Amino acid sequence: MSTGKLRILVAPDSFKGSLTSKQAATIIADTLLTTVPDAEIVQCPLADGGEGTAEILAPHLAGSICLIESAQFIGLNLPQMQSLNVMQRGSSVLGEAILAGLDDGKRQFVIGLGGSATNDGGLGMLMALGMQAWDAHDNPVALNLSGLLSLVRIDISNLDPRLPESRFTILSDVLSPLCGKNGATAVYGPQKGVQRAEVTRIERAISGFADMCGDVFGFDPRSEQGAGAAGGLGFALMLLGGKVVSGAGFVIEKSGFTNQLSDTDWVITGEGRSDAQTLQGKLPFKVAGAARAAGVKVALLSGSVDTDAEVDLKKHFDLVIGTLPEGISVEQVMEKAEEMLIAGVHRLFERVSRDG
Repeated sequence: MSTGKLRILVAPDSFKGSLTSKQAATIIADTLLTTVPDAEIVQCPLADGGEGTAEILAPHLAGSICLIESAQFIGLNLPQMQSLNVMQRGSSVLGEAILAGLDDGKRQFVIGLGGSATNDGGLGMLMALGMQAWDAHDNPVALNLSGLLSLVRIDISNLDPRLPESRFTILSDVLSPLCGKNGATAVYGPQKGVQRAEVTRIERAISGFADMCGDVFGFDPRSEQGAGAAGGLGFALMLLGGKVVSGAGFVIEKSGFTNQLSDTDWVITGEGRSDAQTLQGKLPFKVAGAARAAGVKVALLSGSVDTDAEVDLKKHFDLVIGTLPEGISVEQVMEKAEEMLIAGVHRLFERVSRDG
């Protein structure tokens, strides 16, 4: 190294429900400086299309681009979403955000889909953009999952005419198709409040909606990777010509993370929970790949680490540290996230010092 100092690049995702990626990066960096004051600590908080994406990306995108973070409008952690049964949750507010961008003259959209609370197949969003939808009694359906269940007919002739001239980049690390055992409802619905007994009924409704969309749009992207993202919003945005890209990969590229790896000794990344899904392309996995390609050691510091996945995680990370102490619930950790993260940093640095 040119300076002779230990250089550590701190690049976490958010610790969902407790700390933003910027908050986590600051806590980690401040704690490291109390432990090794002579080190050079560089903060590069990241995101994957979910919570915190807009804050991280905004400085790196042209002003002509409309950046929308779905979690800010229909996020699972939002009080207005938590106060509603999943059947009453819809995605229309996301459509309204797109309309606002169109009204502002924007025609390029970057939309992060992580952390959504909805499972309406994008029905609400499309209706906000001008699609009409009716039930068996020719009444307009509600702009939510309940409306999807009563849907029998749609018409897209009144879709906003500015949409065909717009481009949508969809940030998601969910590769699920819209339907099936690996689809939006079966995999992610229960996390949003869908009862297991309702999965089959909702699945039929979403499949029927996809049939209708295929007829009127002229194509059916239900089987495409990412169509099942955000309860089917990936599918709905694909109908508008949207292209799904890796949210983590996009943020890493635009943020200049890889340029920061030069002369770096360690990268510290992390997330709220690390498990088998982490290795399916979540942000820490993408960070590890970039770091190792540059010959830099990488540590994973997470709120909790699934013991069943730990062996595989250690194949990609030089160190794997969970901040969840034995006998403490995940809820308690979220309440004391900062305290636990500080303790985790101390344990991590002890390992770094010992193992080199």
